[in-house]
Amino acid sequence: MTLRVGLKGSKLKSFKKVDVLGTDIGLNDEDWNLRSIDEPQKLFLGRFSEKDINNIMQSIGLIQHLDSLGFSEIHIDIDRDVNLISHCKLYWQDKIPENLLIDLRVSEHTFLPHERFFEEGFEIEPYHMILIEWLSAQNPRADFDPSRPQLPGQMKPGLGVLKYCFQLLYITASEVFKDGFLDIPTHMHGAMMYSKAFKFFDPVQEAILRAVMRDLRNYSLSDISWGVITETIIDLDKDRPAVYDPGEQIHYVSKRMKKYFESPKYVATFNKYYRRKKYRFDYEEMVRRREQILQHKKIEDL
Repeated sequence: MTLRVGLKGSKLKSFKKVDVLGTDIGLNDEDWNLRSIDEPQKLFLGRFSEKDINNIMQSIGLIQHLDSLGFSEIHIDIDRDVNLISHCKLYWQDKIPENLLIDLRVSEHTFLPHERFFEEGFEIEPYHMILIEWLSAQNPRADFDPSRPQLPGQMKPGLGVLKYCFQLLYITASEVFKDGFLDIPTHMHGAMMYSKAFKFFDPVQEAILRAVMRDLRNYSLSDISWGVITETIIDLDKDRPAVYDPGEQIHYVSKRMKKYFESPKYVATFNKYYRRKKYRFDYEEMVRRREQILQHKKIEDL
C-alpha cells in the first residue's frame, strides 16, 4: 500500500485553509499549547512520544499484526520537519530505508468549508483537522503475485495495516481535540481503500465513488484503477469516460463534523447522484491499453 495524499500537487476543492496566526477562530488553550515554540521536537503532533505511539499500536493490535507477518523487532522513529509536518516511521530490525514498514506524515490545519455545501443562512464554522500528507505501508520481504497484483504507483506489496492506521489516527485526533482527519488520494484505488472509513466532503464525489464501486463490484481494485487510467470506464450519465478528480476525503471525529455528513442536504445530494450515475467497463479494451502503457512506463511511476 502506498497512498500518495496531501496538498502537494493537489488543490483543495471543498475547503480553504485558514491562517490560524492571523485569524481569530476560537482555538482553545490546548490547541495553542500544541503549537508552542518550546514544545519538544520528538513528539508526534506535539503530544505523543515514541513510547505513547508504541502503547497505542499495542492496544489496537498493530504490533501483534506485524509480528504475525514475521516482523517482530519493531522500532518507532518520530520527528517533525521545518514545515511542522509530524513524521511517524516504523522499521523492522534496523532503522534503514530498506527496512521501512510504515511511513506516516501528518500536519495540523484549520479549514473553512465552501458555503455551497450548506443551507442558505447556515453559520459556517472552521474545522480543525489533521491532514494526512503521506501514508505508505510496504512489506520489504514480499513480492507481488497474481492474487494481489501491483497497483499503479505501488512500489512493494502492502502489509494489510490500513485499518490499524485509521485507528491510530482516530485516537490521536481525539486526544488533540480535532474534528477529524483529511486526505486527498491521488489514485482511484486509494479513494476506494479509504472509503471503508472515509467519506468525500463533497456529496457528489461520494456518490460517484460509491456508484462506481456498486456497478463494478465484480472487478478488482487493480482493474478499476487501470480502467480510470485507460479511460475505459464509461459514465453512462454523461456518455464519456469516467474521470477521477482528487478531492478531500474525511474521517470525522467530532460530533459537529458527523452532523454535517448526516445533514439533510448532504444525504439528499448523495442520494440524487447515486441513483443517477451508472457505469460500464470495457475490460478488454482496458487490457489492450494497459499493455501499451506498460511498454513505455513503469507501473510504480503512474
